[in-house]
Amino acid sequence: MSRQSRGQPTSSRNSAIYEDSDSFKYVDIRDIAERQRKIQRMSMRNSALFDDSNAIMMPEAQPLQRMSMVEKPQRVEPQPERIHKSHSCTDVHCLLLFACAVVAWFYIAHYALTNGDLNKVLIPTDSNNRKCGYDSGVKNKPYLFFFDLLKCADAMTPLTGCQTKQICVEKCPEQTFYWQGNEKAQDLEGIKQQIICEDGVDVNAFRRIEDVSRAIGDGRCSGSYFESQPIFNRCVPFPREELCSLVPDAIRERKRRELAAKIDANPNGLELQSMALVGLEDIKKNFFLFKNSTKAFCAENNKKVMLLKNKAEDANTGLTRIIAAILSKFTNENSENVAEYIKKDLKASWKVIAIAFILHIVIVLIFITLLRWVAKPLIWISICGVIVGLVIMLLHSMQQYMFFRNSPQTPLHHWHLKAQLENILKNDQFWLYLSVVTGAVLTIIVLIVIVIRKRISIAIAIVKEASKAITSIKSSIFFPLFPGFLYIIVTLMAGVVFLYLGSVGSLTYRKYNQFEASIGSRETCTCTGEALNYTLGGICDPVIFESNCFISGTRKPCLETVCRFVEIKHNATTQWYIYFNVFVFFWVTFFIAAYGEMVLASTFAMWYWTFDKKDLTSTPLLKAMGRTTVYHLGTIAFGSLILSICRMIRWILELMEKKLKLYDNAVVKAILCCMKCFFWLLENFLRFLNRNAYIMCAVHSTSFCASSRKAFALITQNILRVFAVDNVSNFLFFLSKLLLTGCTSFITYLLLITYPGVIPITFPLVPVSLVAILGYVLADVIFSTYSMAVDTLFFCFLEDSSENDGSTAKPFYMSKELRRLLGKKIQKKKTMQ
Repeated sequence: MSRQSRGQPTSSRNSAIYEDSDSFKYVDIRDIAERQRKIQRMSMRNSALFDDSNAIMMPEAQPLQRMSMVEKPQRVEPQPERIHKSHSCTDVHCLLLFACAVVAWFYIAHYALTNGDLNKVLIPTDSNNRKCGYDSGVKNKPYLFFFDLLKCADAMTPLTGCQTKQICVEKCPEQTFYWQGNEKAQDLEGIKQQIICEDGVDVNAFRRIEDVSRAIGDGRCSGSYFESQPIFNRCVPFPREELCSLVPDAIRERKRRELAAKIDANPNGLELQSMALVGLEDIKKNFFLFKNSTKAFCAENNKKVMLLKNKAEDANTGLTRIIAAILSKFTNENSENVAEYIKKDLKASWKVIAIAFILHIVIVLIFITLLRWVAKPLIWISICGVIVGLVIMLLHSMQQYMFFRNSPQTPLHHWHLKAQLENILKNDQFWLYLSVVTGAVLTIIVLIVIVIRKRISIAIAIVKEASKAITSIKSSIFFPLFPGFLYIIVTLMAGVVFLYLGSVGSLTYRKYNQFEASIGSRETCTCTGEALNYTLGGICDPVIFESNCFISGTRKPCLETVCRFVEIKHNATTQWYIYFNVFVFFWVTFFIAAYGEMVLASTFAMWYWTFDKKDLTSTPLLKAMGRTTVYHLGTIAFGSLILSICRMIRWILELMEKKLKLYDNAVVKAILCCMKCFFWLLENFLRFLNRNAYIMCAVHSTSFCASSRKAFALITQNILRVFAVDNVSNFLFFLSKLLLTGCTSFITYLLLITYPGVIPITFPLVPVSLVAILGYVLADVIFSTYSMAVDTLFFCFLEDSSENDGSTAKPFYMSKELRRLLGKKIQKKKTMQ
């Protein structure tokens, strides 16, 4: 018998490893089968050498007979897809529990929408901090009126609020009122009925038109308003088409003709040219911004056109103010002018930004296809680059430390960010600490690379396999968009239910003074009758307060002291519903994320365990979705339940921390901090374990506990491999995202500076920076699929190497490169023996 036949077979899917004490080599199974066929043909051709009557073998045929009697290994038939066992339903009890929770969630949503009142949660508050329709003094005034809506049309309003006077009114305006241009009106009584003033202003006391003009000038009355409709109890005007008739076409054309003549006389007058561009369409688009000067434009001279132009230009100043606010933190220069240039650059280059974004998608897809060839050099060049960069940083930090230690610098006494950064960079202690940290990080990275240098090869091979898998299943790249869409829907639903549940309950009022105690109150509010026992900070009833509390010595209602709405007091049932809504929201969101991970894991596992990749189904992603939906939703519900419990505990700790801020107890704060840190670590560990359990479930169709146990065993048995693959792949993906984003940004920069006449911009780096941010976010979404592919294929590789021995009965399903790496390991073990 030959040496190969005496060894123990340990082969891959296409080859068998025959080994004995002094040999180790691969023999292709198909070569063995072909040799057996040749032996059979030779036996048939030499059949004449046998004595048929006596069945005596001739000596010439004995060697051939011995060859034909050699043990023949069975040929391994390729399997379309290897499954460890037939898929069956897993963790059905958890799926039933999850279904019951979702049904209960819908019941709570119905309860909240039926019994809740969103207006209670979105109660408008006037400038005196009184809740319209609830607090004393404004109990019968449920709507909020804005004196000057122009100040609300600002990008900073969501952060700073609308910076105009706001009062509570009984009803929103049903007509349009404009004071400018009516200063000489004679109908004083009509103006009294139309004008809206703050509390404390008696419009009946106006005796002359000058009194009205003075009240408007002092800001006690609104100078203009439009017909409005209540939106969440806030008076919001809706411009109608007929309101544009305030600027008749005849007047507009007359103004244009007058301006045209002036432009001919002064063609370089940019202001006049800008004035000539103001037309009806501009007015319609910027209705709210020029409402305070529309009628004046119709009645006054050309100076009003400039005012209208300035109002229209303010439509885009919101973005300018935000940019200027950011720039002011870094420089003392004229940030508003710079911000204006930046805004114009973004507007002029939006087409380039859109083209660059599309180009970035194409580059990412091409890069994923080519990553199987560039992974190894890119990883090793990157590792060497990081080490070299840390060495350079260490040397530079030490040099800076020596320089500033020998030459101390005087710190700048400014509070803006730029000065603070300069003070830090000129501090020798900063460079000393940076040198120590850089040296420590450099030492740790070098030691880690030395320890896992051989296992990095496995990580590179897994990344290449992931590139092949994603290239074969291109639909998996954009699959994360589907769970993301579901996540948005669930988040919106949970938010609406939370708001409506928050509005279910009784209203709680307390007596407060509008001014701080240090400022003092300008009035003395005296309560009698049923409100006699009302104290500051105590419970009160706004109806009783209005009827029994007046300014001392008068029958005027208290303005500075109010019975204010504080909170909505929930009963026990509603409070538990609120907690349950939060818990189910966590559960459903984790469920959606787990579903996406399970589908991708099943897809890539299907690809790995397909013996011949040509036999892979044409729609593996849809098949994986169907398999996951039919069989493994219970396992997903189990894993997401564990994570949701952990997240719920963290949320409760956050609530406890907010409530305990009233008590300055260092011990309690330390305990809460430790608990928050522990549960944060626990949640991240559970996320890692769940991810791998889903992979095991996709491969073996086992329950969550069995899959977790098997995944944990594989991780502990291959801890260094897991560390190498996880960190190397994450590092590679991070570098890939930077590389792709940098390429797209560089191409965008070249386009902008190469054709300055086509795309006139001042700061090319502004659109380039926006392209870089959008490109990195997109690459991060795509590489999340890549990361799942790496994890799935790596665990399949561990399963393959542990379950299969490479024999003809149990061939490996891994690629030739992974077989080669595994073969070196086997050979090393054999040598050690």
